[in-house]
Amino acid sequence: MKRLKIAGMLCVLGFCCNAPLMAANKTEPSVQATTRAARKGDAAAQLRLGEMYDLGDSAPQDYTEAVKWYRLSAEQGNAAARFALAEMYKNGDGVAKDIQAAIKWYRLAAEQDYAMAQLLLGVLYESGTGVKQSAGEAARWYRLAANGGEAHAQLLLANLYNTGEGVTRNPVAAYALYTVSAQREPQGNPAIGHRTQLAAGMSAAEIERATALAREMAKSGNLLKALDQHLKNPG
Repeated sequence: MKRLKIAGMLCVLGFCCNAPLMAANKTEPSVQATTRAARKGDAAAQLRLGEMYDLGDSAPQDYTEAVKWYRLSAEQGNAAARFALAEMYKNGDGVAKDIQAAIKWYRLAAEQDYAMAQLLLGVLYESGTGVKQSAGEAARWYRLAANGGEAHAQLLLANLYNTGEGVTRNPVAAYALYTVSAQREPQGNPAIGHRTQLAAGMSAAEIERATALAREMAKSGNLLKALDQHLKNPG
């Protein structure tokens, strides 16, 4: 899949990212073999063929063909293909730019626990792009993506707890989320700087609780459980 075109939107909200969503694997089947499997209705092959045309990897770059194969895979319920198709609609690659169609496919992928789609829905709600602006709805999707290990979502959720937008302000939760985000994605992540600024207004006891909370959040699949336990018993 092409490099993240959400980078600009994420930069606006505080986290610049230029990492590729998915790197090509040169040991994978040829475009001919992938095409044969895709034509037989294999959803994974349809997704991979869409990526080949999207990237120009082992096939001529052709966004229209990419959209065709992404759509076939997405219609079979493939979450990654649904996310890819949403990106094509958002960026107008191979299809007329249509933010509402993009939101439809992001939502379908997000409802399948596809963390990047959950993150993007949160970004759209926070910025009010194509939807009514709602920090609360942004927080809902950031929570899910953060629990799925998305460092960008952990940062953006921390920002909301830091400012009290869409959630009740909670510096301890914000500090812990900044810590987890920075640990997961240390490069180009402003979480460390935000945490330092936040810590300047926190007591030693609060920082100690936040550090312990971050340790619990960092355990696999435990982020939301630890966060919600803290929110119920913040003392």
